[in-house]
Amino acid sequence: MSELAAAAVHTYAPYQVISDAAALGLVETRLSSEHGHTLVRHRASRTSLRATIFLHGAAGAWTTFTPLLQAAAADGIQIENPVLLDLPGWGEAAVFPGAVDLTVDSFSAFVKDTAEGLGYTECDIVGHSLGGSIAMHMAAAYPDQVLSVGMVSGTTFSVIRSIDHPFANFRELPAFVMLWRILQLLTLLGRTGRAIVVGLGATPVARLLFAPLFRHGYRVHRSVTDATVLDLHPRSFTGAATATAGYDAHHWWGRIACPVIALKGDQDIFVTTADFDELARVVPTSRRTVLEDCGHFGIIERPHAVLAALGYTGQL
Repeated sequence: MSELAAAAVHTYAPYQVISDAAALGLVETRLSSEHGHTLVRHRASRTSLRATIFLHGAAGAWTTFTPLLQAAAADGIQIENPVLLDLPGWGEAAVFPGAVDLTVDSFSAFVKDTAEGLGYTECDIVGHSLGGSIAMHMAAAYPDQVLSVGMVSGTTFSVIRSIDHPFANFRELPAFVMLWRILQLLTLLGRTGRAIVVGLGATPVARLLFAPLFRHGYRVHRSVTDATVLDLHPRSFTGAATATAGYDAHHWWGRIACPVIALKGDQDIFVTTADFDELARVVPTSRRTVLEDCGHFGIIERPHAVLAALGYTGQL
């Protein structure tokens, strides 16, 4: 490993968010299913029928994982058959007109259909935030296909309670409730609401607004802030919250039999210590790790630590 690569291991947010799939050795394929269409980034050829699927959160897209892939390359880690896709409502993915409303089930079916469209019958899933909760549902719903789950700051019990009872549970997760309510208001404004997000993104205010998502919001690269603005769609965010309403995580996740590794930052404003304690009771075989000096975006803030905690090994 070069001195530059070695230094990156201990550096906060060492990589930019990039949108060039080819720079990561990936190709692009547009796929459609009964639920909608998406543009998938993946290797040109399969090495097996088992994929590693990366699922982004409600303020992200496939590019959210590009710092993690850069860290893997620097560490000499070979990730088997990586598949990065945009979920419906983000990036270049959308549901077809007249399709069923988005639910946790339909999100999961969308991901399953996409993987099968590339020829994969089994998968390991690494999910961030919303993507983590979708990964958990898929592990419960498709036990023969999902072989492991890596959940990085997965939005779990406290977020679900906040969506179901925002006023009664405001103190449990105030940052999430406030963000959700603001985005609900912007959703009502239609295109004007999205224009407000984009407009703020062109000013220094954006860094201030998004800083709480990170342990050191003013130290992340400008590309991270730009990507957050690009990927924050009020209608999609509130739609994801609606899809999560009433979800019985205890019922579904208690059925999971595959290995589960859960990570969160020690300064994560959307995932609490109580969430981890509850996960330990619901999925007692799960492994849980708290990342030091990290916020909600461990895959950007501490990508090398995330890879190590998920069990990936390379040249280190």
